[in-house]
Amino acid sequence: MKRFINRLIYALTICLITTVAVQAQETDTLRRDVPVTPVPDSSSRMTTPSDDQKSYIERPGSPWFQRGAAFIGVALGFATGKGQGLYTAFNPRVALFIQRGLAIGLRGAFESRASTSYRANSAGAFVRYYPVRNAFYVFGEGGFNVGKFRSSDVGPNDRRGFSSLNIGLGLGIRATDRLGIELMIENNYYDKAPVYAGNNRGPQIKLGANFHISR
Repeated sequence: MKRFINRLIYALTICLITTVAVQAQETDTLRRDVPVTPVPDSSSRMTTPSDDQKSYIERPGSPWFQRGAAFIGVALGFATGKGQGLYTAFNPRVALFIQRGLAIGLRGAFESRASTSYRANSAGAFVRYYPVRNAFYVFGEGGFNVGKFRSSDVGPNDRRGFSSLNIGLGLGIRATDRLGIELMIENNYYDKAPVYAGNNRGPQIKLGANFHISR
C-alpha cells in the first residue's frame, strides 16, 4: 500500500512538472508572436512646437495662401465723383502665390460713369499680402496700371492716356472649399489724368469673388 501511494505521488509530481513546462513554453511563444508597440518618445513631443505654439507667420494657415497656389477672380466697384454722380468699375484678375501669403498678379479695369460718356480701360500688375489667412482673411494690395479714357469733355473720338497707382485694403471669407467672397476699399492716384477725369475714380468700394486653386 505504501509503495502504491509513493508511486501515485511520483506520477502526480511528473504530471505537474510537465504541465508547468508546457505552460511556460506557450507563454514564451505568445510573447514572441505579439508585435512590440513602440513607446512614444515624450521628450521629442515636448520639444516639437505645435501649430498653436508657433508664431502666426510660421503657421501653415489655409492651403489657399501657400506658395504655388493661385486664384482667378472678378470685382465690381462703385464710387461717386466730386459732384459728378455714380460710376462703376469692373476688375478681372489672376494671381499666383510666390511665398506664403504673398501673391503677384495681373488685373484689368473697365470703368464708366452712369450719366456721362466717360469710359476708361486699363491693365496692370498688382501685389497682395495676407497678414490674416484662414477661413476669414485680411489683405492689402498695391498696383500699377496704364490705360486710356474718353469723355465728351475731351471730344467724342479723342482718347487720352493715363497711368495710375492703386492702393487698397480688404477682408474676405471662405464661402466654399474654393470660393472666397471679399470686400475692399481702394483708392487711385493718377499722373496725367485731368482733374475732371480724376474726379470720376476712387475711392472705390469693391465686392469681389475669387476662385482659388490650391497647390
